[in-house]
Order: sequence, then structure tokens, then C-alpha cells
Amino acid sequence: MVTFSGFLLGNIHVNVSSQYSLNDILSAVREGKRTEAQALITYFIETEPDLKTDWSKVAALALRIGDIKLARQAADFFHQCCVKSAETDIHYAGLCAEIGDLNKALRVVSPYIARKVALPSVYHLAGTVQAQQGRLQEARLNLLQALALAPHLGISWYTLASIVDFNQHPGLLQKMEFAFSQLRADDQRNFQQFMYALAKAFNDLREYAKAWEFYKAGAQIMADISEYSVDNNTREINRLIAGFNNTSLQQLPQSRSAYNAGVAILGLPRSGTTLLGQMLCAHSKVKGAGEFNAIGVACMHLRDNNFTDFPSFIARHGHSVAALEHIANIYQQVAEQRYSGQGYIIDKSLNLNRHFGIWAQVMPLGKAIYISRNDEDTAWSCFKSNFRSQAGWSWSVSHIAAYIKNERRLLQHWQKLYANRILHIRYEDLVARPQEVLTRICQHLELQYEPAMLSFYKSSSPVFTSSIGQVHQPLHQGNIGLSQHYPDFVSQLAQANKAVGVGADIS
Repeated sequence: MVTFSGFLLGNIHVNVSSQYSLNDILSAVREGKRTEAQALITYFIETEPDLKTDWSKVAALALRIGDIKLARQAADFFHQCCVKSAETDIHYAGLCAEIGDLNKALRVVSPYIARKVALPSVYHLAGTVQAQQGRLQEARLNLLQALALAPHLGISWYTLASIVDFNQHPGLLQKMEFAFSQLRADDQRNFQQFMYALAKAFNDLREYAKAWEFYKAGAQIMADISEYSVDNNTREINRLIAGFNNTSLQQLPQSRSAYNAGVAILGLPRSGTTLLGQMLCAHSKVKGAGEFNAIGVACMHLRDNNFTDFPSFIARHGHSVAALEHIANIYQQVAEQRYSGQGYIIDKSLNLNRHFGIWAQVMPLGKAIYISRNDEDTAWSCFKSNFRSQAGWSWSVSHIAAYIKNERRLLQHWQKLYANRILHIRYEDLVARPQEVLTRICQHLELQYEPAMLSFYKSSSPVFTSSIGQVHQPLHQGNIGLSQHYPDFVSQLAQANKAVGVGADIS
């Protein structure tokens, strides 16, 4: 997901004329005490202490617990209480965008654009939001304006590169190369954004050898600071597989939740989950699709073994049925704040693979679709995507290989446990025979196939992932076999897959 506001929560020290401080909210969030955090935020909003700009931190904490209503109220207090300036308006617009109010975010910055105010952050924010909405021509113009004012902004170059085909914009690469040549060598984070933008440009121009060098260099900057551990990841997967088994699940009480609007999209990142979500979102009985982390919020109180061995935790719980339904209720609240009205909600949150055992147990009527893709193409797409969060594994070929192997093991485990509730499709089949595959999916969800699903690229549904530039185009098979343009990567991936210890069992 693209981040707009950019503020850090850190340690908050604010004196307020009440018995509570913002540190109390932060502590509750960090300890997984959602109900307490929600009550504290509600208290602050009802008593309206003079927090000034720190209302933005309250909004951020409300987002952490998945409460859009409270986040919106806190953001509005921020805008009302702080001194009016371009900086605070831009910050407020960023909060609106994070909350999901994209049109409101644009309304806040539009007066600055109309007056042609020379603030690159205004045009970058507007361009990013418009890209998410599929308004690619407007997005391109605003991002170009941001770069005209501040050609050193790597993030603006990267966002622009993700939505344009450099073959159609002669001279754009030369401008980016010149800006890159003026960059300070110690500006590593900005440097890295330029690397990925340049790589995308050379990939468009089919100069794959040059693109590979830039992708490698950009990834190495992030790999050097990544704290990702293959061993820790493998350990968690092993514990999930051991904790969720037929015996332990048979001993669990049945959740009484009747909620069935959530549809879980399972699969590896860059395996077609966003494309599938947009196709389903074009159906008249689907009200939204996205990565809204409802299950993560609903399970934020589960730590360590209570998460990986959830069946054992519930078996020990004094009110096991109530505990299951509590998770289902929070999931429903978070999901329906994001997407109101009647119909299915397509959940493609990044953590769903790990949380699916809990998801399936607390919502016994919910159904899932697992989409898989050729491993080489998936791995390559992950490596070149320049993920912004939760993907420390994606900067190293060996880490990608281990991650894919572990995720495959877990997904196959869920298929065995919940065979009747998970429909498995392949990305390649979806692209080659979309109507046939979508008809199967609709049957799985007890829906009728609708031709509008093939016109998904015309949808106004926002996209917050690195697939922005792809899902606003008609369906094509051009993304199949892309990894073959990068033989060095494919060779390294093959070696990593054969490496001793990759994905090995760790207790």
C-alpha cells in the first residue's frame, strides 16, 4: 500500500487535561488490546482535549485498530485544530487517503493545484491518488508536475514509472537519467527508488540486461538493511501446520457466526490476487475488494503460540464459543466500515495465508479462492515490485525461494483441511480462459457469471497495490513468462531452490 502521511508514531508524550494520555492508546495498541484502545480513542474524541497536530497520531492509531469511523473523526479534529497551512492541508489529505476517502483527499489539494502552487508534495499526492483510482492520464500529468518542481524525488519517478509505458513517452527516460546523475550518493533510500524506476523504464524498452542491473542494485540496498529471517519464517509455518490439524479442529466448538460476506483470496503476492479481486469487484453482487487487514485486527490480541496454535488456545479458553465469535464480529465490523451495503467483500489482505486457519474457524460459512501462478514468474514479479512493507523477504533471490516454498506448504495444508471451502485456480488459466474460470468462481460463490467481470479495467474501484498500472488495462497474456527475459534471475532462483537448508524444517 502507498503511504501518504509519513508520520511516525514512536513514543508519544503529550500532556492532556484528563486522566489519560496518548501513550495509553499506544500501549493498548502495542499490547493487542483493541477494545481498550477503541474506548480510549472514543474518550478523546468525546472530551476533545487540545491535542492540536497530535490528532493525526490519534487517527493513525485508530487505523491501526481498523476503526475507520474513529480515524475519520480524529483526522477532522486535526484539520480543525491546527493552524491552517499548505503543510497541514497536505497532511490532512494524506490522512484522508489512508482512511480511504480518496475523493476527499483530492478536494483538499485541488485548490493548490488550481492556483499552481509550487509544492511538489501536492502534485505527488494528487498523482498517487488518481493512479489508485485508475485516472492514469491525470495522474501522469500531476506526477510530471511534481518532478518539474523537484526532479530529485525518487518516489515520484517510481510512481510515474509504474503507470506509464516508456515506449510511448520519448525523452522521459533521458530526463530521469539526468535527475539520477544529480543525486547525492549518500541518499540511499531515494537512490533505491530511482533504481527501480530506471529498471522499469529499461524493461519497457526491452533492454533487459540494463533493467536487470538496476533491479539488482535497488534490491541490494534494501537487502542490506532487511531483518528478514528464513529460519523464523519457517518456524512460524511449521507451528501453524502442527497447530491446525484434523484432530485439533475436531475438538473445537463450532462458531455460531452467520457472517458469509467475506471471500478470502489466498495466494502468493504477485500471483494474480489483485487482478482476481478487480474482476470479482466488477460483479453486481460484490461491493468491494482490497487489503483491509480485518483478520489481522481481529486477531491482534493473539501473540506467539496463541496465534500459531490457535486451536489449543481456544480449547483452554473459558468461553471458547464467545472467543470465536468475538473475532468474527470484529472482522465483520472492520470489513463493513470499509465497504458498506449488501454483497460480498473480497479480502486479499497480505496476512490472509497465515491467518486463514483462524478465518475459516470463526466464520464457518466463508469461502475462499486460492490463485497460483508459475513460481518463476511469481518470484520475478516479487523481486521487481519494490514492495513497501511486510515483504523483507523480497529483496533476495534466496529469501524469495524460501518464502515461496513455505507459503506453498501452508496453502497446501489449508487445502487439505478445508477442501470444500477453497476453490483453486491458476493465473495462467484465468488469463487464457477468463469466462470459463470466472464461471467456476461464481458457481463456488453461488453467483451467476456476469460479462461485466471482463471489463474490470473500467471499474472505479481503487487499487492500492503495485499492480496499479496493470489492472487498469484490458486482460492480456503479456505477463506470462516474463521471468524468461531475466535468465540470470531464473538461474539464481533454480540454485536457491536446490540449496541445502532452504525451507528446511525448524522446530
